[in-house]
Amino acid sequence: MGNLYTRTGLEKLAQIVKNARGSDSVRNFAKKAGISHRTVTRLEEADLQEPEVTTLQKIAPLTGYTKEELIAILESKPQTPQVREYRVAEDVLPIINQLPDQEAARVAQHIIARLARPRVSLNGVPGEGVSLHMELMSQRQVAELLRAIAERIDIDE
Repeated sequence: MGNLYTRTGLEKLAQIVKNARGSDSVRNFAKKAGISHRTVTRLEEADLQEPEVTTLQKIAPLTGYTKEELIAILESKPQTPQVREYRVAEDVLPIINQLPDQEAARVAQHIIARLARPRVSLNGVPGEGVSLHMELMSQRQVAELLRAIAERIDIDE
């Protein structure tokens, strides 16, 4: 079988895998993906001329891409915009994990603002007698989250 994938595509895949792995060890990432640690290393070094489709299928959920998108990247084909549906946190976590800390903090701020929207009002006036959606997290967890966000954001004041 001839080379199906371009050098540029292999290098892009290498960067995608590195970003998806982040600070995780190669062995731990390999275990999560269900592939060998050597395969992860070879992917990150763009050393696999033709990564197996099964390998792409296994790493796809960890990268935020579909198997088909990874193949298109390897083939250096222009991607047609695809509408994705994100239903559970696991669908977006790989994408968030690739963001710089400052951008991830912005996502966290947006999520906190959404969860803190008034759900109930005692007298029918929005914003009064507020009950927050924070029951999903303990007070300690909310405080730790806010502290972590504050550490990652430059305050312009």
